Parts: sequence; structure tokens; C-alpha cells
Amino acid sequence: MTIYLYDEQTFNPPAAFQPVALTAGNGHNERWLQERIFELPSLLPMTEMFGHGESFVPVCRELPLRYGSSSVFLDILGVSATGRLVLIECKLWRNPEARREVIAQLFEYASLLSEWTYSDLEARLKTARGLTGENPMFAAVKAAHPELDEGAFVDSVNRSLERGDFLCAIAGDGVRSDLQALRRLLATHGGVLSQLALVEIRTYRDADGRTLLVPSVPLRTEVVQREVLVRPDGVPLERAAPVDEVAPAQESTPQPKAVSASKLLNRAFWDKFIEQVKFDHPDQTPPRHGTNNFVRLDLPGPVQGLVAYREQPSTAGLFVKFLGADGREALQALVEDQAALEQEVGQPIRFNVSGGHDAEREAGRLVVQFEAQGEGAARDAEQLAWLLRTCNALVNALRLRLGGTGS
Repeated sequence: MTIYLYDEQTFNPPAAFQPVALTAGNGHNERWLQERIFELPSLLPMTEMFGHGESFVPVCRELPLRYGSSSVFLDILGVSATGRLVLIECKLWRNPEARREVIAQLFEYASLLSEWTYSDLEARLKTARGLTGENPMFAAVKAAHPELDEGAFVDSVNRSLERGDFLCAIAGDGVRSDLQALRRLLATHGGVLSQLALVEIRTYRDADGRTLLVPSVPLRTEVVQREVLVRPDGVPLERAAPVDEVAPAQESTPQPKAVSASKLLNRAFWDKFIEQVKFDHPDQTPPRHGTNNFVRLDLPGPVQGLVAYREQPSTAGLFVKFLGADGREALQALVEDQAALEQEVGQPIRFNVSGGHDAEREAGRLVVQFEAQGEGAARDAEQLAWLLRTCNALVNALRLRLGGTGS
């Protein structure tokens, strides 16, 4: 669509700006976009992205987060006047790997940064940008926000680092065409990324070679301070009760005969599952019953085993809980290998990542779900067939990646 620039102060005809794709061929590549955002921070509509009170002061381009054989660099690091760090990754969405790659990258960047202190960050900035003097990051923000107090600012940045509470943005072109796919990908990483927005930068050029940049925000997430389960289409669900814990109300619900009958039916279903399930992996031990409507299987590594479960009215699923720092590392490796993992299992896989203080104990979960279409016995048969097939495939894939043979 052509955009026209009309100057009412002259009698010149309106200037016509034609859309231009961000491509390496015309020089408008990811680095070009990165440079424009860094030199023109107001290009990011922070209020639309993250709400009132947040701002963006660019601090460093190509910040090294990890050195070595697998060096990692963040496109742009900035900071808001509130003390929350701003992480920006620039991507051309026409790159077929861009969607999955950029989400995995931000997951990794947020995880790496959350291990730093303010002093770590200041030292890395001095090395990367050659900054000098005391507290150069605060000096940069102070220039844009003279009213800031240094002590309060440093405390806020430290809290941002400790909690992994970052403002993350993915900037690129062509975002809207992939919006639904991006919703699903973003849903798999709720928690670690704190708050994330997609920024579409549309680029136009006129006959004189002038470039017009038009930012918009087609999608943003809310702050995630707890685990959120979502359906494959991105719609949030209440957390399932039949997993590890049973809600007190569930135990004291009226109609005890109906509840008892339901538990007996559930027990019979899982008895059949335990009897029929076959594992290709020779070290996999048989499942064992949980309290109601789920069974557990042992797995090696920093996990709390594999849980197979059912929820009313028609959901069946599998999940693995990852524990502690080792679990976070294992979970990150699986996220990076998600495409191959889904191909082996034959099902979409969702990653729910814990945020805040919960992350110290539970790093997150891997979840696979299935919705049966039938009713009654037909529904049970669908769920059983899916669980038998998918459980074996998931055990094969996870044991290969988690390593070891013990639980």
C-alpha cells in the first residue's frame, strides 16, 4: 500500500512512499534496523508496548552475554527509567527459521542476564563499549531522565536482574502475517521473558530515496509471575488440579457416591494403561499410580519424572517438571531442540517456564496435550491410544537427551 506525504506549506504534489521489504539485498537488513533503533530510541512505542511509565534508553549494541566456543550477543540492551532492563532482538520475518529462533534466543538471553548483578553488567558494559567513570549506565539514563535518583535506580536494576523481570521486544517486518504462529510460540515461553512485545517496523521509500519508518505493536504479553498453561491456540487455561496436588474443595465436594464411582472409573482406565503400555527403551520402568487420574514414570536427569494425566471433560496429557538450576539448563536445551523433539514425538510441545522465586525450585515444565473428540467409552479409547503411543515416543526422545539410566 502506497503512503503519501502531503506538505500543505508548498504547492508540490504529495510525495509517494512505496513499501520496501527489509532485506539484505537493499542494505535494509537486521543490522540496519538495529542501528536505526539504537540511534532513534523513540522509534519504539514503549507505552503501547509495555504500558505507561516505561521508557527506552539504549545502552549497548551487540552486548556479549557469553564468550567461548558458543558466544552469545544481544542485539540491543537498554534500560527504562523504572530500572527494568530492555532486551531487543531484530529479525527479518521472511527468514523461515526466524520465529522459533528468535523466541529461543530471547529465552536464552533472559536466562543468562538473570544470573548477573548490577556490578557484572557495569563491568561488561565498560568492556564492550569502552565506557569510563562511575556508574556509566546510570549516567546515560540520567541524561534522558534528570529526575532519577541513583540509589533507587541501581536497586531497581538489581531487582530486574534478580527476578528476570525484563522488557523484551522483537523488532522486524512482516510480523502481522505470522501473528497466530507467534502467539503460539510466545505462549510456550511465558514467565522467563516477563513481558514481551512484537514491534513491526514497516519501511517505505520515495523517489528521492527518503525512508519512512512506521512502527506498530500487533501483539504484547502481560507480566507473568506464575506458571500459566495455555491451549495450542494460545488461550489461557486454569491450572490443572489432577497433576501433583488435589484442591481441598475437590476432596470435600458433595455427592460422595458419584465421586467414588468416578475414581473407580479413573483407576480402571489407568490399570489398563499400565497393563498395555510398552516402551522401546529397555531401562524404562513401569508406570505407577498417583492419587487420582494420573500415573508417574521415572526419568533420568534433573526432573521429577513424567506424569501422564487426564482432565475433564476430554483432555489427556503428559508433562515433565524440571528442577533447579540443572533443570533450567536441561529445559533450555530442549527448547533449542524443539523442532527435532516435536518431529520425534509427533505432537506439538509446549514449554511453561517458571518465573520469580518459584524458578529456584521448579525451572519449568514440558507439556503435551490431546483433546479427544468422542464421548464416554469412545473418548476413553481415544485417550488411551494417544497416551500409549505418545508416552513411548516421549520417553525415547527425553531419555536420549536427558542422559543416564537412573531416575
